[in-house]
Amino acid sequence: MDVLFLHGNYPGQFWHLAEGMGRKPSNRVVFLTNRSDPELHRLAGVEVRRYEPHREVNQGGHSYLHSSERGVLAGQAVVRSLSVLLQEGFRPRLVIAHGGNGLLLFLRQLLPKSCLVGYFEWWFSDQQAPWLFGADSLDARMRMVCRNGITLQELELCDLAVTPTAWQRSQFPLAQQQRLQVVFDGVDTGLFRPEPWCGEVLLQGDVAEEPFRLQPESRILSYATRGMEPLRGFPEFMRMLPALMQRFGDLEVVVAGRDRVAYSYSAPSHGGSWKKRLLAELGDKIDRSRLHFTGLLNYGDYVRLLQRSDLHAMFSRPYVTSWGLFQAAACGSKLMVNHDPSIDYVLENQQVLRVDLDQPEQLLDRAADWLDGTFHRRDIQQESMLKPQWELNSCLQQWQKLLNQALTVQTSGS
Repeated sequence: MDVLFLHGNYPGQFWHLAEGMGRKPSNRVVFLTNRSDPELHRLAGVEVRRYEPHREVNQGGHSYLHSSERGVLAGQAVVRSLSVLLQEGFRPRLVIAHGGNGLLLFLRQLLPKSCLVGYFEWWFSDQQAPWLFGADSLDARMRMVCRNGITLQELELCDLAVTPTAWQRSQFPLAQQQRLQVVFDGVDTGLFRPEPWCGEVLLQGDVAEEPFRLQPESRILSYATRGMEPLRGFPEFMRMLPALMQRFGDLEVVVAGRDRVAYSYSAPSHGGSWKKRLLAELGDKIDRSRLHFTGLLNYGDYVRLLQRSDLHAMFSRPYVTSWGLFQAAACGSKLMVNHDPSIDYVLENQQVLRVDLDQPEQLLDRAADWLDGTFHRRDIQQESMLKPQWELNSCLQQWQKLLNQALTVQTSGS
């Protein structure tokens, strides 16, 4: 069977699903992506091709329509690349695409008989405006309304629509919730698992020439993110550091991730970088010699950081739940999280440090109290906090069941 995957950020949530299908000799699996460096993450049995929009969004057009135009351009690019594949004899019976970005928009024109599966992460609503645009204004809310247009169109095209969690499904209008099946991506608990450590731990980030060394006598506070931005509580994290580092002379702070904005709005200065803006704001109040920005870590080093950290901060405003939270839960990490519906359901009853992100003094006091007991907690064996339904094998079984059902229904209706 020919299978097509579509995701702008290969392999995204389709890593294990695509690789599993690629292992079957009877399948030809092609992955179309806009990512410029897919060769850095090769999947066995998966052929990677690229799509490339032919131009950027017209900034002279109405700003509310930029997301729609971006989706149309992406959809056109997919059609151009797919047309080449069809000329080569590729005939995908099954297409699995990241929805909401235009990748699915025009597939019915080329693949009228294929089974189309859309993976949808989010429905935008008014309450996200402050974190995505930096303002809760009428203008921002009207822009949010238009942001959902592509998602709604693609939902209507799909034979099967999937979203990863019940929390994310609950954000969609009731009529659309009825069409969405809940299937999580899955956490590989063979990799993300509790593991005791001893001695020095080395981390090699992509921006460092030499490995960063975590010494056993140091207290480690960590933070990991796709982007350093308000949506993930980066400013609040940074602003509590001066007092914490002053109180604990042995505290080393590790920030893993790139200096970028993944979802939120850019900083109003310093070229849009929240990292640079916060460092300038804090100035000499913060001990830069004990604040370490590693850049991106490979999975092995990332897991070692989660296992080694004495306190790992995971913050978020209401939005798509970070993969990192599920991964940290699987490692049994000592977690500091803020009260938020996008987090609470993942860690309903577990013993973690819960804070209010909007109360800086509480944030600081709770973190300091926790770090006071660092060396005692190291003797407590960590246990996974991941719910069984989010473990990889369980999720892949759910995916396979839904895909088989969708293919059967689609074939019988052809």
